[in-house]
Amino acid sequence: MNQRLLERLCVVATIVVLGACGGGTDGTGAGPAPSSAVTSSGAMVRGSVILNGTRFDDGSAVITDDRGRGAAQLATGMVVKLRGRSDDGVSGSAERVDVENEVRGTIQSVDAAASPQRFTVLGLPVLVDGQTVFANVAGFAALTIGTRVEVHGLRDGLGQLRATRVEAVGAQDGLDELRGVVANLDSAADRFTLNGNVTVNYAAASFAPAGATEASLAAGVLVEVHGSFSGGMFTATRVEIEDLEDNVFRGAPGEKQEVEGFVGGFSTHPGSFQVNGRTVRTTASTRFEGGSAADLANNVKVEAEGRIDAQGVLVADKIEFRQARVILHGRATAVTPTARSLVVLGQTVQADDLTRIDARTPGGNSTQLADIVANIDCVEVRGFVAGGLLIAEEIREPSGCGRDLVQARVATEDEANGRLGFFATLVAVLPANTEFRNAADAPITRAQFFSAVTAAGANDAGTLVKVRGAFAAGVLTAEEAELED
Repeated sequence: MNQRLLERLCVVATIVVLGACGGGTDGTGAGPAPSSAVTSSGAMVRGSVILNGTRFDDGSAVITDDRGRGAAQLATGMVVKLRGRSDDGVSGSAERVDVENEVRGTIQSVDAAASPQRFTVLGLPVLVDGQTVFANVAGFAALTIGTRVEVHGLRDGLGQLRATRVEAVGAQDGLDELRGVVANLDSAADRFTLNGNVTVNYAAASFAPAGATEASLAAGVLVEVHGSFSGGMFTATRVEIEDLEDNVFRGAPGEKQEVEGFVGGFSTHPGSFQVNGRTVRTTASTRFEGGSAADLANNVKVEAEGRIDAQGVLVADKIEFRQARVILHGRATAVTPTARSLVVLGQTVQADDLTRIDARTPGGNSTQLADIVANIDCVEVRGFVAGGLLIAEEIREPSGCGRDLVQARVATEDEANGRLGFFATLVAVLPANTEFRNAADAPITRAQFFSAVTAAGANDAGTLVKVRGAFAAGVLTAEEAELED
């Protein structure tokens, strides 16, 4: 659980205790009901519904789910859309919650050797990681061809499904189901394709919501089909037009909105991009947590918070990186293409199937790790820490080496000796002439810097800090140190 969520839950707990002591303002010991409308979407945590860091009371919410589940059956890892009210972004009340799984059907293939591991169901590749929740099945290793599952997740910038929850289900748990964007629409044959490889026959299907018809279909329209899948053909009994069903969750101009997902269509900041089907725009005043504006890129997982403008765009007050952005810049001292790993600043970096590689060769740019030469080439690595591993999302060979750099959460702090520790072994020494800056890139004193730094602990993820300088013999001697959140 991240530090931001822990802080918010502590505030919620304090509110509950105060309410029990008669600290309410309505004469009953309870505070007034929240009044500010908010829409939110993403992967939830149970308790009641914790979504994007806000704990919503779902006691009176209308729950929409094609399996007929109610509030008591909502579970961690489910992707939901929520409309409710919250005044403080800490607690609120849910008015409506829609459960939005991506696929339900029988597993066709399992690839345990892939990195990240994955399986295919109804023609859709599903990627899993250490944050995927498994229900009714003992983890990825227990998945087999023929297992019927319901999968919740978020599509990344390439349209791949990153699973947040995988639940083994039976024939009684609903028809086969698949979401995707309509392509190759053939109205004469009552067919279209989803996800590039599944043909949907909708000749005998009904349409939802009320008012939707075959005329609602068009290339690029997001749909959810229910029916049965066999031999690459999905025979639909119902086609739901998601754009029409989701009107209630779009929000109105001026309302607060939060959305979790992977960045797509990004080009520059300030600017606009997509997150989980919503258009998000950043401005010069947008705040960043867990990273900086420079860390925005396609396929990076974020939570965007802000208000909706007159054009229906979410103007972000804040962008929070769901996995704190790690940056390493320095000379690669070891490169092992067979293991898809390299070492920089003494840290082993692991590449996987999703890592973008941009190396330089005499013949031009290369996407091969083998074209990075140990002890000669410098690299810039951007990624995150998961399960004790430093996973690279991007490995880029710049035109020159420049200053060595680390951006990561502080593992240990020693103000008296001017030292910070990162990961398990990287030490940064901050001599007297180090320049210190805050998260707004304004100069601050050494004392101000260290007073703002907290080392990782049981209840703290550690402050995200960027240090530039020169690396030698396992030590990064700083020229500049900057707070990143």
